[in-house]
Amino acid sequence: MSATTVLLARTGRAEWGRVWSVRSSWIFALVTAVAVVGLGTIIGFDSADDPSGVPADVSAWDGGRLTGMFALFGILAMSVVASTADYGTGGIVPTLQWTPRRGVLVAARTGVIVATTTLLGVLLVAAASVVVWACLPELGLPVSEGAETLGGLGLVYACGAVLAVGLGLLLRSTAGGLVSVIALVLVLPPLLAQLPYDWAVEISAHMPGSAALYLIFGEGPSDDMTTASTRLTLGAWAVTALSAGGLRLLRTDANR
Repeated sequence: MSATTVLLARTGRAEWGRVWSVRSSWIFALVTAVAVVGLGTIIGFDSADDPSGVPADVSAWDGGRLTGMFALFGILAMSVVASTADYGTGGIVPTLQWTPRRGVLVAARTGVIVATTTLLGVLLVAAASVVVWACLPELGLPVSEGAETLGGLGLVYACGAVLAVGLGLLLRSTAGGLVSVIALVLVLPPLLAQLPYDWAVEISAHMPGSAALYLIFGEGPSDDMTTASTRLTLGAWAVTALSAGGLRLLRTDANR
């Protein structure tokens, strides 16, 4: 095993401990769990009260999918906070003294945060789907559809987490990172889509929020959007943000 691999594994373990040593990580995880599973419970009970209103081709996974945006919001917030927490406390300085190879730190921090938040989001949506199925068993919970649904959501969550980490590393501010990622994903896309201008709708269609919305619900501001194009859009935003954030960490002092 190479020295770089050993250092990456050691740094990854340290980043895992750092993420869960921050109180805000537990708070965001708990709030997201309550929101996602709670919404799944509401959907399940509403469907059970009026099963005639549920389309015949719908499964419990479709009910769980409706909670997907709530999970995404929690993932984005948790990713930003986890990536910027030690900038606010000044802990980034001893972190870099302990891990002077900054490329290793970027890789470990990004990998741990993305894996943790993506897994959390997928598990919560799966739990919400099970709750919907428990309330209305006749909807069914087919394994193949579940794998497709959770796999698609996992891609969205992973790209969203990479975008959030990248913005956090770039801005080095929890508040700035949160405002930026929420604006790009949850605020600006629907706002631009409502404007009576073709250029505004076109810009909205190429923003990460519209791509995530399309991949979760199958609809977006433009009729030209496809699964392939939205995956490419979301991935491009994520890679660009992480590249910019990683480059700043590599090239500038951590306390600037």
